[in-house]
Amino acid sequence: MVIMAPLARRYPRALGSLSRTQFARDYSTFAAAACGIDSIMRVTRGKDDLTNHLVSGSGAGLAYSFVSQGFKVRPAHALLTAAGSAVVMSGTVYKGYEIIRSRNAQDSFYTEARAMLSKLSLEDYEKNFKKGHLTDYTLPLLTDSDLKEVTIPPGARLLILDHIKRYHKMVNRK
Repeated sequence: MVIMAPLARRYPRALGSLSRTQFARDYSTFAAAACGIDSIMRVTRGKDDLTNHLVSGSGAGLAYSFVSQGFKVRPAHALLTAAGSAVVMSGTVYKGYEIIRSRNAQDSFYTEARAMLSKLSLEDYEKNFKKGHLTDYTLPLLTDSDLKEVTIPPGARLLILDHIKRYHKMVNRK
């Protein structure tokens, strides 16, 4: 409801003859069914994966179809909303979250390295650090040969090693 309300105000014909109360009822039915089925699938299967989200999306689509049609059985409408909500809503959203989670987990090991490269205007070499698994934990251990292995040119290697040497001297003073 929160997401669709601004759209409904801007494009009143988009929701047809639905009143706000009807829309709230239909959307809350969809959300409750999706959450309920997803919870049951997680407990039953013991994991959170795409299958759970597709099943919960299709079940929520069916629930939405029945509630929005006044509990009349319309197979074409039910099939369309079940398939649409499974693929578009649940499947796409799950894949998006999966991509974001993997990026955040992976990037959390490179925050100091990224900040250092940014400070030295060497952001182009971030992919080299990731390729060589040169994480924040390995920064104090880096040598010229380590940086050479991940194809960082001599000038950039000198800047990086000097920065690490100076940074760790400052940390040791504290």
